Amino acid sequence: MKKILLFLFKKESIIIKYLSFSKNAYENIKVILPFVKSNKLIFILNIIKSAHFVKFQTDIKNEQEYFKKKYLFNHNDWFSSNFNIWKKFLKHLEKIKYLEIGTFEGRSAVFVGELKNTKEITCVDNFKGNDEPGFKSDHINFNFDQVYENCLKNLKKTNFFFNLIEDKSDNFFLDNNEKFNVIYIDGSHYYEDLKNDFINSKNCLEKNGILICDDFLSFAYKKKEDNPIVAILECYNKYKNNLEVLFIHRQIIFKNVN
Repeated sequence: MKKILLFLFKKESIIIKYLSFSKNAYENIKVILPFVKSNKLIFILNIIKSAHFVKFQTDIKNEQEYFKKKYLFNHNDWFSSNFNIWKKFLKHLEKIKYLEIGTFEGRSAVFVGELKNTKEITCVDNFKGNDEPGFKSDHINFNFDQVYENCLKNLKKTNFFFNLIEDKSDNFFLDNNEKFNVIYIDGSHYYEDLKNDFINSKNCLEKNGILICDDFLSFAYKKKEDNPIVAILECYNKYKNNLEVLFIHRQIIFKNVN
């Protein structure tokens, strides 16, 4: 009996994984649902499904090592945990025309560039960092000239057409006339900035295009209404008839159905 119990409850056993997945899904539901004004059941089901996918995803260690060897990164890896998630929603697209708001060293951009169906990539970043709570301490000692150079070198190592724009996202959208079928928002986390990025991105997202918002569960601000989840869900409510929720975890992913 002791051996059976040890086998069932060993660190990576299926029971332990399901207990962990269930706990994570419950905690995310508890955090997210108070901010959801409509379609609560859709959110609950997506949170559960997404937590299950994250817990039972395939190992990414080899891919992490590949990107580490090929590209130049001097700062922490905040992205690779999304490898399998992004492949799930991007690999089926015929040709990816990708826009990224907030690029830093280009980790997410070069990941998209490694996908066989990528056509072109546009990256927008002011490369000045920010003074946001929860982020200022991370950025205060960064050499953003070096960050820009790393990003540029990384993009040049890929085989796709790219456009690296050093500017504020508001300025980019003022002059932009292009449409994209994948847009990633990982720029300013300030409430108004994030809302502007979401609305501007929605307006240049193709039908059936994918919109990904990072830091959905970041709560760096003391006032709960100042955090990204509020701005993102307010925008979702505005466009809910046109957006399908695909995935909800640390990132939230939508499909533009109209």
